[in-house]
Amino acid sequence: MADMLDGGDREWFLKEKERLEEQIREEMQEAISNVHILNQNMEHLNDVGHEIVSISAVWVDFLRQMASSAEKRR
Repeated sequence: MADMLDGGDREWFLKEKERLEEQIREEMQEAISNVHILNQNMEHLNDVGHEIVSISAVWVDFLRQMASSAEKRR
C-alpha cells in the first residue's frame, strides 16, 4: 500500500506507522509490567493462604481438644 502513495502521503504514512508501532510497544511493555505485578500479588495471596491454613489447623486442634475435654468432664 505504501508504494501507491505519493511522496507526502508516503512520508505521513511511514511516520504514522512508526508512531503506532511505538505506541503498541509501550502499551505491550505496560501490559507485561502489569501482568508481572499481578503475578507477584497472586504469589503473596498464595503465601497468605498457606499461613491461614496453618493457623486454621492449630485452631481446629484446639477446638477438638476443648470439645474432647468438655465431654470427658460430663
